[in-house]
Amino acid sequence: MRYRDIRNCNTKNNGSRTLMESILVPEVDKAIMDWKHNSQCNAVLIGGLALSYYIKPRYTMDVDFLFMGLEQIPNSVPGFKRHRKLAFEHNKTGVEIEVLTPNSINMSEELAHDINNTALEKDGLIIASREGLIAAKLLRYSLQDQADIAELLKLGPIDMNAFHLSGNALKNLKTSLDAAL
Repeated sequence: MRYRDIRNCNTKNNGSRTLMESILVPEVDKAIMDWKHNSQCNAVLIGGLALSYYIKPRYTMDVDFLFMGLEQIPNSVPGFKRHRKLAFEHNKTGVEIEVLTPNSINMSEELAHDINNTALEKDGLIIASREGLIAAKLLRYSLQDQADIAELLKLGPIDMNAFHLSGNALKNLKTSLDAAL
């Protein structure tokens, strides 16, 4: 059994906490390890789990991966069953792995490429950068997204120049930056 110092989960990540240490639910840890070992996919981790790497980890029971297109999503992954068009379920734990595409979340392919191009490799997985997470959250901009953006902005300066944002996303970015000041 692998132990971790859970005191590292009480605050934002200062760079010493790994992605795997940012996972609060042991079943999610097991599912992500099996996915990483068995899927051989090249997708970007987004959503609550990616966010947990940067800020104080949150309790999340699913995993979200952004694929560049449907053709990149594997048809099957050992240890997982496909239980919806865009989701796999881990056989041992029931943890859901959502396999998203730009089209499925109303994101432009250009922005998805920007998120992919700025992503980082952590613990053998590709994870969206802070700016990539902000760019994705600017699209939906729910109250939870606004709170998540605020938390990411507290971590320090950001550079959104690599992201093709337009319309409401730019307006939402301005609103978030103004609120952070």
